[in-house]
Amino acid sequence: MSEHLKFENIYCVGRNFERHAKELGNKAPISPLIFQKSNSAVSVKETIEIPKNKTIEYELEIVLLIGKDGVPKNQEEAQTFIAGFSIGLDLTDRSLQAELKKKGLPWFASKSFRGSAVIDTNFRHECPHEFYLMVNQKIRQEGNLKDMIFSFEDIILHLSKIVDFKKGDIIFTGTPEGVGALESGDQIEMGFYNHPPKKLVAI
Repeated sequence: MSEHLKFENIYCVGRNFERHAKELGNKAPISPLIFQKSNSAVSVKETIEIPKNKTIEYELEIVLLIGKDGVPKNQEEAQTFIAGFSIGLDLTDRSLQAELKKKGLPWFASKSFRGSAVIDTNFRHECPHEFYLMVNQKIRQEGNLKDMIFSFEDIILHLSKIVDFKKGDIIFTGTPEGVGALESGDQIEMGFYNHPPKKLVAI
């Protein structure tokens, strides 16, 4: 699949890895914690622009591409809605997020700034189990599907109670532990083990 994909809605799952929830001082959720990014947040570039005077943190995630319109009724049907699997970064303005959470306000501004949904457009038909993020040649995050609290099918079925899916929707499925800040000049590599990675540069 190519960079000419047309993305629609962007759904994200928070705290889908227990150790990540704990590293930020949160409890693991009992049902998928859903938030959204705007369509203008999508970036398929090889560069990540770090806004001045902001602390922007990376969150490595598996990204699902929804391949058809509609609403699945069960787990088996939910699988048929997945057209591909890739890797992405849910970039977060962490200090702003903490401020919003403290006030009991939505996270939108801290999650949906331009370029905050970084996506590798090389979507695969099968999902490898292990994925990683490397910054300046050091492993920062590693994830395994077995450590997810909610499966892809769980997430899709939960969302289907709220929305009708559209072909081109994407779902960020949660990040493992090890999130941290990016700085201008950082060399970034993300991908599935034993598969070609996507390389990026923070500017």
